Amino acid sequence: MESVIYRAKQGEHIPSFLGKDLSPNNIEVFTNHWQHPGSISPPRWSSGNTQAAFAIYTDGSKINSQVGAAFCTFGPDGDGEHLYRLNDHCSVFQAELTALHQALRWKRSNWPSEHFHIFSDSLSSLKAINKLRPKNNLVEDVRNLCDNSISLHWVKAHIGVAGNEAADRAAKRASEKPDIDIHLGVPERSFRTTLRKLLHAEWQIRWNTDRNGRFTQQLLKEVKPSRCISNTYISQLVTNHGLCPQYLKRFNLKNCNCRCGEDTQDDVPHYVFSCPLTSHLRTSIKRDTRISQILADKRLETEVVQILSYVYHQQESILELVD
Repeated sequence: MESVIYRAKQGEHIPSFLGKDLSPNNIEVFTNHWQHPGSISPPRWSSGNTQAAFAIYTDGSKINSQVGAAFCTFGPDGDGEHLYRLNDHCSVFQAELTALHQALRWKRSNWPSEHFHIFSDSLSSLKAINKLRPKNNLVEDVRNLCDNSISLHWVKAHIGVAGNEAADRAAKRASEKPDIDIHLGVPERSFRTTLRKLLHAEWQIRWNTDRNGRFTQQLLKEVKPSRCISNTYISQLVTNHGLCPQYLKRFNLKNCNCRCGEDTQDDVPHYVFSCPLTSHLRTSIKRDTRISQILADKRLETEVVQILSYVYHQQESILELVD
């Protein structure tokens, strides 16, 4: 997966992954433009709503998988709004940054000498442009457009600020526009999420259809990246691979039987649920106890560990070699 992400970030066209279509796959690429640290001066921003003769409110929105960015202008010459539809794969973060970027471009083109106050409810965007090295070209573009004629402000969303509410409505309408106005690459985080979903789906298919691991598959039918069985003895129970005659014979490690003589299988569950030689260690586990119940109960897991640890340390008295 990491190699695919690396190749995509280098601009390589990758049409598919694990046989699945990856369209769109034009991942957002960062092009590093070297600057001397002394020449970098990240713009500052403040909190709160400020009364200003010239004000711009920006916002981004993603509704029904459609993305829009907008900014609303307020000044002595009247009010206005500007709406932009983005690619559906874009994130809200990209939309918020695009709204800021377009607002700054509009201000520079139309009012280059006037002092403007620009308001955004996107704290993540304002923090991003305040970083020394943001590693995002759109963030760099926004920062490079900021000068002494711009004051940036963070305003809390949905508290009744008229300008912010107007920008919010405009961004939602922008997402409903029929045509795409601004094309941006797929965010790396979204691209990673897509690849992870494809990997998980392929993992599940192989888990369902592979010939190996059927004992475990009957217990754990759904694959989960978060599942981790770290205890050796619990792992033996779940896989049926452990110090037992059935496993030792299967891999030609030792030809032996259990001395109890009651079970021709002589597998791991035999020692956990029914073997007379381990009965003195079973207090809560019964013959009809299911392995799934054990995995959900730490007390039962502890009992399994005690039983299989006993088998390991007392193997000479439990296992009987066959000539």
